[in-house]
Amino acid sequence: MSHTAKHNPITTLLTLTATAIALLAPSAHSQTILDKDQVRQLNGVDLVESQGAKLPMDAVFTTADGKEVALAQYFLDDKPTVLALVYYECPIVCPTVLRALSNTINELDYTVGEDYRVLVISFDHREGTTQALNKREDFIGTYTRAKTNPAARRGIEFFTGSKESIEAITASIGFEFNEIAGGEYAHPISLMAISPKGKLTRYIYGYDYPADQLKLTLLDASQGKIAASLGDRILHFCYRYDPLAGSYSLVAFRVMQVGALLGAAILFTTIGLLFLGESKRRKKKLAASHQTINTSSSTTVGTIADAAPGQMS
Repeated sequence: MSHTAKHNPITTLLTLTATAIALLAPSAHSQTILDKDQVRQLNGVDLVESQGAKLPMDAVFTTADGKEVALAQYFLDDKPTVLALVYYECPIVCPTVLRALSNTINELDYTVGEDYRVLVISFDHREGTTQALNKREDFIGTYTRAKTNPAARRGIEFFTGSKESIEAITASIGFEFNEIAGGEYAHPISLMAISPKGKLTRYIYGYDYPADQLKLTLLDASQGKIAASLGDRILHFCYRYDPLAGSYSLVAFRVMQVGALLGAAILFTTIGLLFLGESKRRKKKLAASHQTINTSSSTTVGTIADAAPGQMS
């Protein structure tokens, strides 16, 4: 069927308004994100928050494939990064963190490798590429989009590093860890969001990372550049991070601004359509009037022409 669909601007704007309201409604997602104090009490170490700190771009790490690379290599475009510091032989905490991250990125409508990256670094300098490779393949195996999208696979990397490189990155983000009995570590439970320029923008504490919160975190880290739709831009505009709550929440004033703009757009569009409709009606009346005059003129000319021969005789 080949016909051109006609779009009513008012219907479109009303649909947009309804969509925006649905997007901006507070999420009913049950969140189990821990706050910083709970994390500190849980494992006895601290995470000294350093928002705005830049990662050591010249620090060299080894990929799971055994290649030595400078961290700067992963910050050459506009993609934000989710950074996790773990150790691969961790029996419980780190696997739980990586599993929670895997579940979240599967729910997220952004794609790793296309919209953002996931970088995982072991803070245990004694761990090697075999452990990194095994963990990377396990993680990629749980990411459904990596099965069909090569970019998704390339967007995930697991690293090991020297003691110097590890100290450089942990110091830059305030990540403290202590070795305890049995070769295990006490360490913070947190992910970090990194801007495309390599600056730390947000800490995400706890064992669960709701997809809506991670989405807002990535939008913030990229300054909205990865927004894939108008809805994403509205989300980024209307939500702001609340450090007391440890999550994003609606800013009422900005919601009102969006509502006012949408209302004004609907009003002006309605007025414009009314004027357009009135103009069309006037043109139709004028055209009809001209047609009537032309028809009358033709009839008069015809009558005179028919009467002319009689008059001439």
